[in-house]
Amino acid sequence: MKTLCVAVVVLSFSSVCQPASLACERLLKPEARNPDLTGRWRYVALSSDLCPTRTIMESVFRPAMEMNITSEVTPNVYSLGFKFKILGMCIHKSHFSTFVYENNTVSAADSNNASPSEPIVLLQSGCPDCIILRNDAIHSLILLSRRETVTAAEMKEFETQAKCSGLPEPQLFMSDHVYENCTMLEDFLHTFSSQVDIEKARSLNEKIMNCRQQR
Repeated sequence: MKTLCVAVVVLSFSSVCQPASLACERLLKPEARNPDLTGRWRYVALSSDLCPTRTIMESVFRPAMEMNITSEVTPNVYSLGFKFKILGMCIHKSHFSTFVYENNTVSAADSNNASPSEPIVLLQSGCPDCIILRNDAIHSLILLSRRETVTAAEMKEFETQAKCSGLPEPQLFMSDHVYENCTMLEDFLHTFSSQVDIEKARSLNEKIMNCRQQR
């Protein structure tokens, strides 16, 4: 009887784990489609294994970010611009960098880079207008969408992808993508220093310093 009970328990666990492992295998595959990368993409969520990144996202510094991608004359080469807003302050970069998209991976287009970074991989997604970026260099996943927010089911899928990757629960970016009427880059540091409470800044610094102990 004891042997039968053990067998039942083992089989029950197997029936639960097998679908989960199959789901992970599917969700961690590179993107099979050939998505149109051009246009505006909003940062929706981030799952990162880097403690300083998580600490900043958990504080008052949670930003809103979006990027605009345009194709270059050279095939598979794209130009990237971005907008960034934090604490009512904005940074606009109409041309921030250039990258190559080929074989489901994104890599820097700068041929003068002596030590090229590891390519970023696009993962599969059930969201029709989303991009999932896997950056193994900093062990993170990023969810981008053409919309400002995604559905609960789409977010759940991203959470599962993060879990399958051994990453923590995703953190949300701000969804306020109105970048007009906010302080620009040249006034950023002055406004930042005047708005941030010294004690809060000191507390944040201590949290970042203790990141190694928090892991």
